Amino acid sequence: MTNKTNICRAPCSRRLTKDDWCEPTGLAPVTGLLAFGLGLVWVALGVNLPAWGRMWLLCVALFVMAKAAVLPAHDRAPFVFLWPGFDAKAFSRKAKNKVPMVLRGSANLFIGAGLIWMVARLVADPFAAAWVAMVGFILTMHCGLCTLLAAAWRALGRDVMPLMDAPLLTASVTEFWGRRWNHAFRDVAHAILFKPVTRKWGALAGMWAVFIASGLVHEVVVSVPAGAGYGGPTLYFALQAVGMSLERRCPIKQRWIWRLRALAVLLVPLPLLFHRPFVMNVCHPFFQTIGALP
Repeated sequence: MTNKTNICRAPCSRRLTKDDWCEPTGLAPVTGLLAFGLGLVWVALGVNLPAWGRMWLLCVALFVMAKAAVLPAHDRAPFVFLWPGFDAKAFSRKAKNKVPMVLRGSANLFIGAGLIWMVARLVADPFAAAWVAMVGFILTMHCGLCTLLAAAWRALGRDVMPLMDAPLLTASVTEFWGRRWNHAFRDVAHAILFKPVTRKWGALAGMWAVFIASGLVHEVVVSVPAGAGYGGPTLYFALQAVGMSLERRCPIKQRWIWRLRALAVLLVPLPLLFHRPFVMNVCHPFFQTIGALP
């Protein structure tokens, strides 16, 4: 009899384990971090700043407030200020094996820097040039510097992993968001939102809660600084939840069709997330400020 397991479940779908049903011990919000984050929000919304400055302040504010919710019992300062991830258990755990990261991180860093300060300047259209620089920035920061930082922490014995895991190799929407893209948000969302919602209403509700929350977070750091495009980021992440649900309800035998469907769900609605007002009102001036665009 043919085993149909592989065609009835999205590749790399994540199920709750027994340990996932237990709240981490020793994690509590810190009033100082929350107050600091709220102060940054007040400055971002109440002070006359360039749009890109408002975006960065809001990003830092959300970051430190999220850190307050997942603090480890020990080594809190380095966890908050010297590591962008949110997996407190991994940060506190001793690494048992070596993971090659330096070459990958260095390659991403140099390719991304080349896109920002060389290739983007060669693109005549300002909108397209900003997009090239945005891709370069993700490679430089998320896939480059953060990977090198993970390598440094791992060399010091911490069981941390890069925030990105070769996202271009994804075979499904589930794999992209569950394994490949931005482990930092995945970890904190899983700890403070997915688990409690799943306990009460099930995994489907937990998944939708995480995607809607992600949309709202991006409204804050994308649409608010741009002053336009409201609703686009939330709709984008709602479509990701729909895409993940379709993978589980409508399995396909051919793996290449899995990949094509994933790319369509991830890329076609991308202008909803990074809409034109954000690209032109926030990103383009930022890259001009750092000398990447004329």
